[in-house]
Amino acid sequence: MKKFSVLAAVFAVSLARIALGQATPVNAMCPIGKEPIVPSAGTVEYKGVTIGLCCPGCGEQFLSWDETRKDEFVLLARARREPGQEQHGEQPGKQPETGAAADAEPWTDLYTLGTCPISGRKLGSMGDPVVKRYDGREVRFCCAGCIERFESDPAAAWKKVDEAMAKDQRPFYPLETCIVSDEPLKEDGRDVATEIVFNNRLVRLCCRTCAKEFAADPRALMKKLDKAAADAQRKDYPLTTCIVAGGELGSMGEPSEMVVAGRLLRFCCASCHPKVKADPLRYLRIIDEAWRAKGRYMPERADRETPREDPKGD
Repeated sequence: MKKFSVLAAVFAVSLARIALGQATPVNAMCPIGKEPIVPSAGTVEYKGVTIGLCCPGCGEQFLSWDETRKDEFVLLARARREPGQEQHGEQPGKQPETGAAADAEPWTDLYTLGTCPISGRKLGSMGDPVVKRYDGREVRFCCAGCIERFESDPAAAWKKVDEAMAKDQRPFYPLETCIVSDEPLKEDGRDVATEIVFNNRLVRLCCRTCAKEFAADPRALMKKLDKAAADAQRKDYPLTTCIVAGGELGSMGEPSEMVVAGRLLRFCCASCHPKVKADPLRYLRIIDEAWRAKGRYMPERADRETPREDPKGD
């Protein structure tokens, strides 16, 4: 009875906060019911994060989960990859009914693999790639026919995409320590990193605990990762001209910069950025060739030891 009274009080406070516009659920789908959250159902708080529900009874069930499972749900919610979104037709970027704040909007890095994740064909070999977003995450297909196959087994498809992206981005990864704890990612010369691919970007962590910490504030940590990549590559940057327009860097003031798939790209001005977003592979090939001419950031060897994959909380 006491437990029920405490939960009732929590839900009452949550409802009041929603009514006052003070609570912003991080999720669009209920973690228990996998249905769209309902304002009248209230919320629960977990590590300072507000979790929306589809009915009041779901709060107790969510709080009974172990910590790893709750942390994984928060990470998926922030990435707009929650269970239930595809089944209920949630569109990438659509905010939950409670009026989520603008800073909760899904965000993604570009899809930077050169081939279709389903057919394996080179993108562009069958006309312009078909670009689609799943819960905010961009994927590019060789043709529309591959979309249905991707969606028929999304877990296997995402696993294939994540493995390819991790392999592509590892040579450019700028840190030898965990982005959360600063602990080393190697022990006795052996790679012990736990890897995740978040919004098309490789993140290397030292342990499960840090994966939980990353889930709490991924946007800030990704900014930290971008800065580390830019700082590591800027000093010996292999091009003296804008990667898009070809003009001398600095001829129009301080060069503009982007980090795409772990690579620093430098421009004469910010107006060149949209061309990279439209066709990232074209410009990644240019920078990769320039680095390899200097003997830097070479492709990963086939015999390299594979780091641990993203923990699933098992």
